[in-house]
Amino acid sequence: MATTTGRAAPLSPAERRESLVEAFLELARRHGRVPTTSEIAAAAGVAEGTIFRAFPSKEALQTAAVEAAFCPAGARREFLAIDRSQPVRDRLVDFAAALQRRIRDVLDLMGALGLSQPPPVHQHAACLETGRHVPSEPSDGCRALHVDLYEAVTDLVPSEEITVTPHQLLHRIRLLSFSGSHPGIAHGELLTPEEVVDTVLYGVAARPGPKSD
Repeated sequence: MATTTGRAAPLSPAERRESLVEAFLELARRHGRVPTTSEIAAAAGVAEGTIFRAFPSKEALQTAAVEAAFCPAGARREFLAIDRSQPVRDRLVDFAAALQRRIRDVLDLMGALGLSQPPPVHQHAACLETGRHVPSEPSDGCRALHVDLYEAVTDLVPSEEITVTPHQLLHRIRLLSFSGSHPGIAHGELLTPEEVVDTVLYGVAARPGPKSD
């Protein structure tokens, strides 16, 4: 992101919009509220009027920022970067940790912007292909999107080592990661990635020990 001193480097219209979106998101996360246009301009290293040449309104900038924040491309990059040479449990802990970072980041942003629910689902197929966010229109591709994300990591665990499909295992880790990362749902008792994975893999029941003579 550009600094607040000096003139901003020349950018294409798309790059300028992206830099303003990044500035908006960084400020919202840092301060826990919707940033002002003067704050956004200062963070992006541009004049305030530049915002309204890139976006028709501040609301349009906020909409674009929220769409970018919910784009799954960054999460997919993290999933693909997980070291497959590790033991299976360690791979899944890395997966749960990446999930929790994304969940907490999204929850913090929703709180800062006063959102009670996620925005309309956008078609992010192009984002998954390119590895970065590509602005799009809302779609009904939510289920397909989750499938695409799972397909990137089904190799984390060999199917012969579990009693469910890899997709079902990852789905359960995702559900527990969400509930265990949400302060309201977890009543402040958040789960670590290790606790999430061990609960799904091994459960919590005591295992019977060897019989004594």
